[in-house]
Amino acid sequence: MIVFIRTHYTTLARLGLITAMISIVVLALLPLDKAPLPEVSDKLQHITAFLVLAFLIDASTPEKSFNVWKVGCLMLYGLLIEWLQLQTDYRFFSLADLFADLAGIALYIFTIPVWKRLPPLSWRWSLSQELNT
Repeated sequence: MIVFIRTHYTTLARLGLITAMISIVVLALLPLDKAPLPEVSDKLQHITAFLVLAFLIDASTPEKSFNVWKVGCLMLYGLLIEWLQLQTDYRFFSLADLFADLAGIALYIFTIPVWKRLPPLSWRWSLSQELNT
């Protein structure tokens, strides 16, 4: 199983990224009374979602470091969600949500040294070294 994961790590990360992005859009567009985890802080949900998305987008392209393009793509995705919510009559656009998205991305950046030491998450950086040599 570990050999399979290591061999297909990038593909699995890309599938995870797509799955997470679709799931987050669906959850973000649910009416508030139907949303799961209503007792959990909305901002904590944003931070957690974008922490996971930051890892997945980074793992999806291990040949490139976590850079301004990856951050930009994630922030555009967050902006898209806020715009889609504005199109409903039961959700609204929130700059605070965008700041929480950015906080999740920043949390990922600041915790990269931790992720590098945790197998199998550390595979992302070992793949980066293999691809760049």
